[in-house]
Amino acid sequence: GRSPHFARPPFAPRRGAPQSAEIARAAMAPQRVAPRRLAAAAAAAGLAGRGLATGRRGAGKKTTAKASIMAEVEAEEAAEPGPQGAEEKAKPPPPPPFDPAMQVGVTEPLGFFDPLGFSKVGDEKGFRNLRAAELKHGRVAMMAAAGAVFQYYGRLPIFFDYEESGLKAAYSGNGKFGMFWLVVICGFLELFAWTEDDSKEPGNFGDPLGFNIYDPDMRNKELNNGRAAMFAALGIVAAELVTGKDAMQQLGLGPSMVGTQM
Repeated sequence: GRSPHFARPPFAPRRGAPQSAEIARAAMAPQRVAPRRLAAAAAAAGLAGRGLATGRRGAGKKTTAKASIMAEVEAEEAAEPGPQGAEEKAKPPPPPPFDPAMQVGVTEPLGFFDPLGFSKVGDEKGFRNLRAAELKHGRVAMMAAAGAVFQYYGRLPIFFDYEESGLKAAYSGNGKFGMFWLVVICGFLELFAWTEDDSKEPGNFGDPLGFNIYDPDMRNKELNNGRAAMFAALGIVAAELVTGKDAMQQLGLGPSMVGTQM
């Protein structure tokens, strides 16, 4: 005998409907839903149903239990890495910073020798510029040291014939014209022919003769010989400025007879 005024309409939704709708939405969602959330939603719906069956008396306790279950599941989901977190965790670590001490040219007995600290860790661009300059000066010094010996026994025709050996050959007689064209040719090669390429090692201008020997061992040898040649060329020039003797005269030989103008 309830009054019709308090009768439930046949179309009124039951109090457990929101939780049932949550289960349906979770099951139909395109993204992956954690099984714990489905289980928690089902448990919450069951609690709501039992709360309706027992009346208003235990409704507060059931609501508190439902909120506790959902909060616990959400905390567990927050602690577990999701798909995006798993992808970030699976990413490889970033590469180590550029280290000049690990590059070609670090050989015994000195190892990495940079007492003034020009090469900085992480500054690859600056290191490449310094390495290109080192190679360039080393190659010029090797040719200069070899030329200081060669000119004692021979002369380059047209440009340097009939000139004295030593530094005087660069600024006297035909030598000054030869020196001018030498500078022009070197400038053209450096500005237009032999330019640096960031995709290659510093100083790598190809292998036109096809020797195929530009490996780390040969690069170490080139750097070490270039460093020695820079000291040798500097010593030859300094000694000649002080003594007036060319490279071979400094070793005790007499004046060169090659190229003497008759």
